[in-house]
Formats: sequence, C-alpha cells, structure tokens
Amino acid sequence: MAEPSEAKTQDVVDVWNVATPESNEKAWEERTGPEKAIFVAIQAGKALCVVGVLYLFILSLDLMGSAFKIIGGPSAGAVFRNQEIFDNPIAGLVLGILATVLVQSSSTSTSIIISMTASGLMEVKNSIPMIMGANIGTSVTNTIVSIGQIGNRNEYRRAFAGATVHDCFNLLSVAVLLPVEIITGFLMHLSKGLVDAFGIKDDQDKGSSVDFLKVVTKPVTSRLVQVDKKLVTSVAKEKDAKALDKLMKSSMIVNKQSTSAHFFMDTPMDDTAAGWLLLVVSLILLCNCLILLVTTLQSIFRGRAAIWMKSLLNLEIKSVPFVGDYILIAFGAGITILMQSSSITTSTLTPLVGVGLIKLEKMYPFTIGANVGTTVTGILSALAGSNIATGMQVALSHLCFNLVGMLLWFPIPIVRRVPLSMARFLGNMAADLRWFPFAYIAAVFGVLPAILFLLSLAGVAAVAVVGCIMFLSLLGLIALIALRLNRPQALPRSLAGNPSWLPPTLRTQGSMEGAEGGADAQVQEAAVSTADVNKANWWQGPFAWGSGWFVLVMLVMAVPNNQWGIVKYTTFDGREHVGIGAWSSCSKHFQHDVEYMPAPSNCNSTTLNGCFWNLSKACAADGFSSQSSANGKYESSWASCRDKCTVQQWHDGCTSWPCSGSSHAEQCRNVSSAVKATFQVTYVTGVAWAEGDRCRANDKVCDNSGKLATAGSLGIVGIIAAIAGQALLLAYVFLDGKCDMRKALIGSLVGFAFCWLFLVASWGSFATALNSQTQCKLMDESGLGAIIAKGSFGEIVEGSFSYHIVIISWVLTMPIMAIIGHKLATGLLKPARSALEAGEPRTQDV
Repeated sequence: MAEPSEAKTQDVVDVWNVATPESNEKAWEERTGPEKAIFVAIQAGKALCVVGVLYLFILSLDLMGSAFKIIGGPSAGAVFRNQEIFDNPIAGLVLGILATVLVQSSSTSTSIIISMTASGLMEVKNSIPMIMGANIGTSVTNTIVSIGQIGNRNEYRRAFAGATVHDCFNLLSVAVLLPVEIITGFLMHLSKGLVDAFGIKDDQDKGSSVDFLKVVTKPVTSRLVQVDKKLVTSVAKEKDAKALDKLMKSSMIVNKQSTSAHFFMDTPMDDTAAGWLLLVVSLILLCNCLILLVTTLQSIFRGRAAIWMKSLLNLEIKSVPFVGDYILIAFGAGITILMQSSSITTSTLTPLVGVGLIKLEKMYPFTIGANVGTTVTGILSALAGSNIATGMQVALSHLCFNLVGMLLWFPIPIVRRVPLSMARFLGNMAADLRWFPFAYIAAVFGVLPAILFLLSLAGVAAVAVVGCIMFLSLLGLIALIALRLNRPQALPRSLAGNPSWLPPTLRTQGSMEGAEGGADAQVQEAAVSTADVNKANWWQGPFAWGSGWFVLVMLVMAVPNNQWGIVKYTTFDGREHVGIGAWSSCSKHFQHDVEYMPAPSNCNSTTLNGCFWNLSKACAADGFSSQSSANGKYESSWASCRDKCTVQQWHDGCTSWPCSGSSHAEQCRNVSSAVKATFQVTYVTGVAWAEGDRCRANDKVCDNSGKLATAGSLGIVGIIAAIAGQALLLAYVFLDGKCDMRKALIGSLVGFAFCWLFLVASWGSFATALNSQTQCKLMDESGLGAIIAKGSFGEIVEGSFSYHIVIISWVLTMPIMAIIGHKLATGLLKPARSALEAGEPRTQDV
C-alpha cells in the first residue's frame, strides 16, 4: 500500500519554482557557422520585437491614462475644491488610490499631489495619506498585466502572485504606517527634518526635470491625443464663479490653434464619447501587447537561454546570503529611475514570473526597488516646481514611506514571509477561480476605495464606524483562512468543514474529499521540466491576430474622426485649423458668424511704410536679419499689415525694404510662404456661415462631400470585414484541436481579403478626391472674413492621420493574409505527407 503513495508523492512538483533541467537544443559550440549566424539573427529579431511590443505597451498605458482624464473631465478638479475632504486621512488615501488608477502611474499622481501642495491647495499633512494611496494604486497595472497569462493555469498562478506581492507590500506598509502617521505625524516630521538638514528653501531657484519615458513616447502619444493636464488644477484653484463655470465647460482634449495636429483634434465626438473610445482602444492594445509580450518572451527564453537567464534573474550569492536580494532592489530602483515609472518596471517583470524565469521570492526585491525608484520622479518634480521646500517635504515623505516599509517587511526572513504568503494565497485562488483576479482588481482598486470615499463625505464618524467594522471583518476573515490552512484542528467543526463549493485553496488539509488541492494545491500539477517550451506551437499565429488587433484599433480611431484632411496654419498666423472628416468638418471658426471678405483695396506705399515701421528700426542693428530671434519681428510686421494688404503685396514690400544681415530675403519668404494660399482665391459678398456648432456637414463647407463620404463608407465596410476576419481567426486559435476549425481559418482569410479590398478602395477614393477640382469656404489670410478657395482638393487641404492610417492598415493586412495562407497550405500538405509515409495512395482533391 505504500508504493502508490510514494509514487504519487514523486509526481508532486513545486510549481512555484519551475525547473528547467535540460534542453534538446544544440549547444553553441556544436553549431556550425551558418547555424550560429541564423540563431543570432533570429534572437536579435525577437529581442527587437520585445522592445517594440514593450513600447506599444507603454503607449497603451499612456492612452489609458488620457482616456480616464478625458472621461473624468474638469469635474475631477472640483473634488479638490472641497478642502474638508483632505482633512480626513481615509479620504486622502482613497483619493490617492483612485487618482493613480485613473492615470495609471504613481509617478504622475505623486507629481500632481506635490505640485498642488507646493501651490497651497492642501497641507503637507493631508498630502501624505494621498501619497500612500498612490503607492497602492500603482500596483493595479501589473495586476492587470498578470491576466494576460490566463490561458495557462500555473503561469496564471505565478504571474498573479508576482503582481500582487506588490499590492501586499503596499497594503501592509499602509496598514502599519497610516495609523502611526495619523497619531504622531511621523513621516511629516521626518521629512521636515530632512528638508531642514539639507538647507532647502522655498525661494531658491527652480531646477528642471527630464522624464526619459516621456521623451521616448511623446512623439507618438502627442500625435494620438493631447489632454489639457492643467485644466484640473485650474478648476481646483479658480475662485471666480464665472471663470470657474467657463472652465467646467471646457474640453479636456487640447484643441488650440498653436497645438500640433493629433487624432482627436477637431473631433466630432464629445469628451465622453472620445474618452470611452480611447479607453476601449487602450484596453485592447494593452491586452494585445501583454499576450504578445508573454508569447515572445517564451519564444526567446527557451532552451539554453532559459537556463542562463533564470540563473541571472534569480541572483543568489551563496557565500553571502541575502546580498543578492539587495542587489536586485538596487537594480529595480535603477530601472525605475531610468523609466520614471514603477508600473513599467513591475509590469515588464510580471510575465517573467509567470513563465517561471523569476521566482516569487526574487520578484519581491525587484518590487521594493521599483517602489523606492519611483520616488525620484517626485523629487525631480519638487525641484522643478515653486515653493521647493514644501514640495520637497512631500516628495521625501514618499521616499521615507517606502524606505520604512522596506525596513519593516523585508530584512527579517520571518516577517518577509508575510507578504510572500499572501501573494501565494492570491495566486492559488487565481489558479482555482479564473475570475478571481477580475473581482480582486474591481474590489481593491475600485469598489472598496469608492465606498470609503463616499463614507468620508458623510463625515469622520461614518468612516470610523463603518471602516472599523470593515477592518475587523477583514481581520477575522484573514484569521479564519490562516487557521483553516495551518491549524484546522483549532477551529470548531462547522468552520473547519469543506463544502463542495469551496475552492481547493481554501480547503483544510485534513479532509480533501476527492479535491485536488488544499492549502498546497500549488504542488499538485507538474511544472515545466524542459527548457524547450512551446516549441511546436503555431508561432506565427500571435503575429497574425496581433496585427489584426492593431489594424482594428487604428481603423476604429481613424475612420470616424475628422482627420482625413486638415487645413493647418502656423502659430503666428492665428487662423484656427479645420479638421476634414468623411462626413463633417470641424473648426472653432464655425462657432461664430463669419462674412465673406472683400478684396483688399487700400494697400499703398504709405500703408506698407506703416507695416514696416517697427521692423525698420530693428533692421538698423548690425546683422539683424541673420539673428535667430529676428523672425518674430517679421511675423509682427505681417500681423500689422494683414487687414490692409495681401501677403504678396507685403512680400514685395518686405524684399525691397533695406535690412542689415544676409537673411533678409529668406525671412520675408518664410513668412509669406507660411501664409500665402496655394490655391485660387475668390472674393464674394454675403454670409459665409452663421454662428452654430463647431462641426458642419461637409456639403456646407466643400462641394466634394460625396467623394469624401464614399471614402469613409468604404473604410467602415473594411472595419466590418476586419472584425469578421479577426473573430474567425481567434476562434481558430482557441478552438483548434477541439474540433475541425479549418473552415474558420478559411473564413478569416476571406474576411481579411475583403478588408484589404475595401481599404484600398477607400484609399483610392480619397486620393481621387485630393486630385479633383473643388471649392471650399475658408478663412481669408487676413483672418477677418471668409473666401472661396478653388483648386484641387490636395492644394486646399493636406492628407492627415486618418488617410495615412487607412494606407498603413491596408499594408498590415497583407502579412496577416500571408501567415493565414501559409498555415492553410501547410495544413493541406501535412496529410499528404503522412499518407505517403504510411504507404497509402495519394488522392487529388477535385
């Protein structure tokens, strides 16, 4: 009877420490020269894919933060006008959590808190609970990331535990330090002492902060959407009722004349619609990037690379125990300082925990390092702001909070087990109940903070009573679970039982009743014992459906927006831009009554002399026109003349005017070329458009509305075809092997083929419109009235984002079709090969 038990024990493998003992892959020295070159090229390509996917992942986080800001709108700033809320530390805590969840970055939220404290909107003592809340809120990102590994039970378990060890550390630190701070003001006094010791004063010169991550991502994110981040602060600060009402009606989407063009400039959508569209797009992009990141990492870190990387990431110096952990803390802090985002650091490492390359015990020091590193962003923000001493006190309180938390929960091994055990428990729950992480995220980062915030509005007494009940109930639940898992014999029989609905992780050890699990459910499934993971999978598949998602996301943003074409003027010109869509055109000019401009008739030499009066005085300076700041004088000269003369008349007068320096003619030409129309201008009389909505149907603006609508309609059909192709492709990926899904794959190929066809038709329709003669109502170069612009549509407007995205999406559908076609072809060839190898007669399909 003992043998089966022993055999069963030998089958038990610890899935928390995935072993990669061997690989069938050739050793480096066994490879030939060409094999080495091919191997290096493939690995380099995969590494570039990881960098690209990680970059897109960061963009998706930025988009998600922008979406939440747009949805929240200026009303978010109204919350900060209620100073009584900040006097309640629980309200401050949950506000910090919710704010960080919304912007998806503790670096951003803490910088905002520091700026608001330095500007006098709140006191230092009230900002510290918000900083603690920001620490909790930032861990939502990597918790969401862990869901990307839901397809594999054990990877899901490890990834969720690796993500929530961050939550556990932050929650435990807050549970200890928030009451201490409320009673003693420990962090406030400690940070004040440090500010005084460093001799930092409020009136000293500002520094400058450089956000490396923003430098890398801003060229792309600023083209997708631009959000007025200062609007919330302006609402919070504004005291005048009329000015406040105007601010509350303002849009969070930047639409200024001087702003560079972006996808949502002149959008026909309101803030709510645009915000929700961005949120859906960012979530799809985020999930897509996560799955692609995990898939690519698995592809890279298999074979001998997995064995080598695992030993590097799980650094351990046997001669000096625990020193390796502190090196990992320093490494996590360094990476976070470079990226200026703890969310990026922990979210990048979470998939590696899932695939088993990083042990949970080693993810913990990485997480603590990321927490410490993210405080540097706040310090830089304080140095770059006003009232530096006040801002620095808040920033240093953030640093002290994380350092004290590290001292509490890391150095002592027995104490270190507390957050690790909590994370393992949560990971086991995720493995037992696939929906558990979704409920956990909603509860910890949404429902509970919202309930506490609403209670805080009712007063301190309500928070104290209900909060104590909730806290004691939570403690009781934790104690009950701990006793069930460790000392079930100490519990009454009614509390130690194992009802059938109870997940395996919560079952007591003594009576399993046929369940595979219990507190040690994590060791009941075999871990990966080979380094050659996922070697036989359809490795091209993720690139096909991944590209499919990118096509859909881009088209959904591009086709409905008014960025098929754009009329954009330089900043000094002053005329508002016009966004041209498939069905409507939008501009701030349409919100006012505008009459047609009569032809200029009062421009003479006397008028021109007046235009160049200020410029002539500046031109007397030696080498003036060659100075870098000279262009401003030329632009001002045109501005003073635009209501009297045409730009050609001004240019002729400018070039004939004497001016010191070698760049006078070039300066005149730069101004005139930036303003002068490239199309025929017709002056008429009457009303161009009456005051009304900023968006007008295209037939009210240009006479080619039918061609533009055709391009948009074909784009919509292309989106529908792409949705059908993507749905069938995903059905094939998830259901292949359970039933014959070849028809679904064929249908997917047909769907993307139709998408390709309609996108090229949409592209062709808009290109035809650009080359066709048309006439449109536009503002005159004087900026005082409208004119009729005649010429080819491409001379009047520039093809913008939507037009270019349609082209890019059309190009992307081709590799998708190639991958699907290759899969179908190889699927047809394999049965034929198998038949030949088995000696069966080969039949020809009719």
